[in-house]
Amino acid sequence: MILRSTRLILFADALSLLSSVVSSLVGARALGPAGRGDLLIVVLWPPFIAMLAGLGLPTAYRYWIAKEPQRASALFSNAVIYTAIIGTVCIGLADLLIPYLVGERSPEVMMLLRIYQINIPAALFLDLMRGLLEGTRRFGWAGAARAIFFGVQAFGFAVLWFAGHLTVATAMISMISAQTVAMGLALFAVWRQLKPRWQPSWAEFKTSMNYGARDHFGNVSDFTTLRLDQLMLGAMASNAAIGLYVTAVRLSEVTNLAGGAIASALMPEVAASNAGEEAEALWAKSLRLTVYMQTLLLIPLWIGAPYILKFLFGESFVPATSALRWLLLAAAVWSWGSIVISGLRGFGYPGLSTTARFSAAIVTAVALLILLPRLGITGAAIASFIGYSVMFVVALVSFMKKRQLRFWKCLRPQRQDILIANWKSVRAFLFESA
Repeated sequence: MILRSTRLILFADALSLLSSVVSSLVGARALGPAGRGDLLIVVLWPPFIAMLAGLGLPTAYRYWIAKEPQRASALFSNAVIYTAIIGTVCIGLADLLIPYLVGERSPEVMMLLRIYQINIPAALFLDLMRGLLEGTRRFGWAGAARAIFFGVQAFGFAVLWFAGHLTVATAMISMISAQTVAMGLALFAVWRQLKPRWQPSWAEFKTSMNYGARDHFGNVSDFTTLRLDQLMLGAMASNAAIGLYVTAVRLSEVTNLAGGAIASALMPEVAASNAGEEAEALWAKSLRLTVYMQTLLLIPLWIGAPYILKFLFGESFVPATSALRWLLLAAAVWSWGSIVISGLRGFGYPGLSTTARFSAAIVTAVALLILLPRLGITGAAIASFIGYSVMFVVALVSFMKKRQLRFWKCLRPQRQDILIANWKSVRAFLFESA
């Protein structure tokens, strides 16, 4: 089952990645480093606000519906009510707070930033619906909802570019449209696949919050570790520096594709199992495969970093080379850590996953305060690498201790790990249905 789930997630993520690359290429060439930085400032904060507002509920939805599918109606109904109330409140709070967090920006950027805040409820509801779909292992639908966001965005960017009308404002409108379409598709998928009835439940909400609250601080820490560099750059750096950095970030995230797919498929598989030796073996194999893949990707991308930037984005983006190389290292460690975090969640230890991610967030924040003023975007990239390394080490030690496992026994390479050594495994992974 996990092969089929991973395959679906990987396919959807590949489509999302392809569309994201198209958007990045078109946006970078049309807007330049400064315009790309302005666009990031406009669109960076609403997803963060939506994540904060979720209070860990998307993860709780994945966990509980994987264990008890009959909860679908109550979880869906609660999601609708929660989004309507909390999403509206968050728009008002964001309008008051965000202008003070982005530094001195042009009047146009500030106006667009306020307009883009209407995306907060849509992003929150999409996260909750994807939690239901992924928890029931409808990864095809969940992946489609994610992929269509990037697809609509890329199509909009391309059309506007060819028409000569791609600006920060029109790019923002394209992204609002993409978010709306993605939310609508996720809602349709849940309605069709799970057939929920209107059944709000306060008891169900408290149960979900009990799990979500324990994991939420970790979600916030995870997002902080992942995006604190960009949030701080948005307040401290020039538009051009922000544009260079976000381009390097998008390229480095390409290498997370397979690791992220495996981690997403692993959590509900473990949660739905009896959490015994078979589940532990599945987790260990997933981690080993991710280590192999990231190591193989890292070497050629590290060497070719300046040539990739020049070929894809133009000469003006080559100064991002040093940052990109450090971000490639950070992405590799993040992928390894995501497998361990997924294991902690699936085995029912959200508190331990929170500890690991909170530790990473604290270390990242301190490293950014020290390195960002001294080394600029390269310092931000190094801080990310340090933070992800802390997350991985803390999570791995916690998992090994909690499950009473031996480090070398879990990570010792095994011949059957290498899919390419077994054609039947390759064929099953790529083509066969579960």
